[in-house]
Amino acid sequence: MKDFYGPFHNAVEKASGLASSIKKSMQETTGEICELCGKPMVTKWGRNGRFMACTGYPGCKNTKPLAEDAEKHQHVVGGKCDLCSGDMVVKGGRFGAFLGCSNYPTCKNTKPISMGIKCPKCKEGDLIERKTKKGKRTFYGCSKYPNCDFASWDKPVAQACTSCGNEYIVAKYSQKKGDYMICPACKQEVDQFSVAASA
Repeated sequence: MKDFYGPFHNAVEKASGLASSIKKSMQETTGEICELCGKPMVTKWGRNGRFMACTGYPGCKNTKPLAEDAEKHQHVVGGKCDLCSGDMVVKGGRFGAFLGCSNYPTCKNTKPISMGIKCPKCKEGDLIERKTKKGKRTFYGCSKYPNCDFASWDKPVAQACTSCGNEYIVAKYSQKKGDYMICPACKQEVDQFSVAASA
């Protein structure tokens, strides 16, 4: 066991050192200055691809998407920012899509994207798409969280149930049935063709 572990441990330590130096060698200057501390921004690699980060880390933890990626993953939705009247655009973050002001970083106003369905629990918030803390799974919750803890793994669809009148139905999947829709209140399955026709 000792004959194996000694060389193995040394190889792992060497690989860890190499990984760190490889990451540093892949950093590139961007010509941009951090708007928070004034130090240069560089490109770095993370588990979700390349991004810009401040060279003042760990003192300054400012990060943002690369300009070309931010442009590619956002589009104007027509709404106006409540704070500065700029256009609100769809942006992508580690916890899913959200609305952000196009005047960022001058204005940092953000909003969740509503699914057009009022929260069935508190009746005040809107249902929005969210991600788990590690970003691996999508779920649907109330925009008033943490004041309201409503959550659903199934995607809500903005159509009332014809059987019980519940305000929405949910999309589900099983190996036996494939894709189907069901009312979460009365468990009545809904014909997808009728949903498509009414959309």
